[in-house]
Amino acid sequence: MRFRLDTPYVQIPSLQTEATFGAMMEMLLKTRLKLHLETNEGGFPDEDVNAYLAGLLVSYIDPGYLQGISPSLFRYEIDLYHSVTHAEDRVQAYWIYKINADDLLITLGLFRRLWKESRQEVDRLKRYYLTASDYQRRIYGKRTAVAEIQAKLADTTGRYLSILEGIRMDYLHLIEPVQADQLAGFRKELADLELELPLKSLLDQFLDGYALWLKGSREPSIRQRLFELTEEIQKLEPGIRLPSAS
Repeated sequence: MRFRLDTPYVQIPSLQTEATFGAMMEMLLKTRLKLHLETNEGGFPDEDVNAYLAGLLVSYIDPGYLQGISPSLFRYEIDLYHSVTHAEDRVQAYWIYKINADDLLITLGLFRRLWKESRQEVDRLKRYYLTASDYQRRIYGKRTAVAEIQAKLADTTGRYLSILEGIRMDYLHLIEPVQADQLAGFRKELADLELELPLKSLLDQFLDGYALWLKGSREPSIRQRLFELTEEIQKLEPGIRLPSAS
């Protein structure tokens, strides 16, 4: 079952940031209801995480934001570590961990069809959020609201990845890029099919002609056609044994 959005359509990118945020929040809340992962369920207060995730989704449709964070995004943990060690201060180190954690969350939740199989990246996501949360506390000398949210994202990562996956499927309809090995497999299947279809057609023609031959039709043209079909079939499928019209 899919929920219909009640929020009016908003052009993206749009100056109507509040309307865009409202649309993202509605997607998120309706997905949570569908997955039975309701807000504040079981005494676990996470209404604040809803606002964080909706804001993050809005950020990821802003080209300016994406361009701004791109120099600080790292594919490998060793590169992130080197960047942090050369950071000017704790604020810059916090920013590096935060945006890389956010990017992993969006990448795994929205763009990775089987995020549950990406165990190492999920673990890395947890570490980044925990480290970002720790930096928040050290910067401000207390446990901040953002630090609380990041700790929740680290502690119950699967919960929020499942929600983003639901948004991906029911609302965003994102298609995962085809990997090189998948494309090679598809090409092989297509090549096999291209061989299989002509062979099937020739076999059908042979069986139809041979049925006429068995029924007593001894026209030379039928016999000649059976010989021709046998040669064509054996070119496509060497070693195949066919009955002879003799």
